[in-house]
Amino acid sequence: MNLYFLVEGMQSERKVYPAWLSHLLPELTRVQSYDEVNEKNYYLISGEGYPSLYDFIPPSIEEINLSGKYNYFVVCLDAEENTVSERHAEIYDFLN
Repeated sequence: MNLYFLVEGMQSERKVYPAWLSHLLPELTRVQSYDEVNEKNYYLISGEGYPSLYDFIPPSIEEINLSGKYNYFVVCLDAEENTVSERHAEIYDFLN
């Protein structure tokens, strides 16, 4: 299983998510470039904040498709004053 994470923040998320993943999915190893995945890897990239994160979605999807080795694309962003459903709808609206 390989995971591609697009996280919102530029600093905290780059530290927190790898720490969480080392406990939640210790069998996964982080790679530094999207094309380095092989088996049981994850790649993490920052969307450099909100709303610029949305600019990273199309190239991330392209990298995932080029690799052909990812099982999941995980977009992580803060709900802020919005509900999770509202953020979810924003992403789907953007993709459409």
